[in-house]
Amino acid sequence: MRILYVVPVLFCCFFLMGVAGSQAKISADSTSYEHRLEEGIDAFYKSKWVKAQRIFDALKQQQPTDSRAYFFDSMIPFWKYYFGEKSSEAAEEFMQRSQKAIEVSTQQLNENSSDTTMVLMLSGLYGYQSLVLATEENYRAALQGGMTGFKYTRQLLSINDDNPKALIGKGIFYYMIGSVPNGLKWVTNMVGISADMQEGLEVLEQAANSDSYISNDAKMILAYLYEREEKYDRSLTHLEELCERYPENIIFQYNRARLLEKNNQPTLARKKYQQIVKMNTQVLEILQQKSKARLHNL
Repeated sequence: MRILYVVPVLFCCFFLMGVAGSQAKISADSTSYEHRLEEGIDAFYKSKWVKAQRIFDALKQQQPTDSRAYFFDSMIPFWKYYFGEKSSEAAEEFMQRSQKAIEVSTQQLNENSSDTTMVLMLSGLYGYQSLVLATEENYRAALQGGMTGFKYTRQLLSINDDNPKALIGKGIFYYMIGSVPNGLKWVTNMVGISADMQEGLEVLEQAANSDSYISNDAKMILAYLYEREEKYDRSLTHLEELCERYPENIIFQYNRARLLEKNNQPTLARKKYQQIVKMNTQVLEILQQKSKARLHNL
């Protein structure tokens, strides 16, 4: 189950913002769909989930065939599940919402087979479902979902251009393939894919340096991967940039504090944990509880 676990864990770190980066230019009309979608996404990343939920519900009614609002609507219970307490209720709510997002996304892709955004979205949604199903110990369904998502990931890999959305998808997948243990290389060889971790990191850095909203995706996943490689200074560089952009996002702030502690910077870590405890947030209070516990150990 190692490969099944690694793939969706990496998906959860970059597909969210990748879909956000797929928006068209925002109209000057403040009531336009695109403007409201950006407002909802901004509220989502600022952890203002009640406001975000209200906006996504309105957008689904306004344009029921646009899958982006359904996607972010499903991400609210996913983040509650993945970053908070892994309750069966949150898992069930996510599965219901994500299935609707898959249905609408599939219809859009059927109408336009070259829609990179829908390929990206479907690959991510199936990856998220696999992660939740595996965590809930429904391994058969998790494997089926992972293989379906892999079909869309391969389609993304076939895109040969410098589109940041394609770069970030390729970068993370190359890294994942390169990180597979030698004893399991036969699995990747069987599906005809070979790559190395460094190649994946280089592609992701290229995406991070792009003049695109997607650069946030790359910074988020690079922070995760550099921590995995125990390159904490590099990880912190990207986390600090994310925290500066989204100071109200308790997830980014908590992970920055955690990395400061890991990087032998207890004074800065303690200061950051104290800030998290004082944050005025109505979501993921468990991270405030964890911050209090870490303060006792520093």
